[in-house]
Amino acid sequence: MRLGLFKVTPDIASRVTVFGCLQFLLCSTVAMFFYGGGTAWDAGASGYTFWHNFFSDLGRTVSYAGVPNRVAEPLFNTSLIIHAVTLIYFYIVYPSLLSKKKFLRLAVTLAGVLSAIGLIRVGLNPDDIRPEQHMAGVWLWGIPLFLVMITTIGDGIWGRSLSRKELLFTGGFAFILAAHIYQGLSDLSGPAVPAMQKIVVYYNITWFLVMSRLLRKEFYRK
Repeated sequence: MRLGLFKVTPDIASRVTVFGCLQFLLCSTVAMFFYGGGTAWDAGASGYTFWHNFFSDLGRTVSYAGVPNRVAEPLFNTSLIIHAVTLIYFYIVYPSLLSKKKFLRLAVTLAGVLSAIGLIRVGLNPDDIRPEQHMAGVWLWGIPLFLVMITTIGDGIWGRSLSRKELLFTGGFAFILAAHIYQGLSDLSGPAVPAMQKIVVYYNITWFLVMSRLLRKEFYRK
């Protein structure tokens, strides 16, 4: 497939996606050490509380403790946007692992690109500056991503495009993503929500890495 003037092969998409995932993991982890402190429930909390702070807290211009996030904010938001851009490459090629039905492949690509755009929107709209736009980005990320997972599972069952292990792995992610979406729809609050978000994000990145490896294997097999 082609993206603009560049031909996007499974190998290129795989390498770009792996880079995007790893740089996000690195930058978000570093940003945690520079976070100004506080959570949505405890403004006096010291530093970044892993299971009580959202990822988005790293992208706030000012932490809940009132400390400017001069390092964490640009580092996190920039890495998130880079991650999202690399995922566009992934979603252009990923459907090649599924069945040969053109409509299904197009639907997966469109849903995936929408999800990536949602992440870009999150990165461009800090939660403390434009909360409505930020949350719109979160939903634009989550709902299409869930559709990608459901489509992948369906094709894996009926089209036999995935192995049993890959199908179970994808099903596990779809389950916890659905649980996190339910938390949002139910307007739940409390530390259980950011804790679930951590599991969803790290599981999702692992899923991207696994599927990128499959793309490379498929490319070299051909």
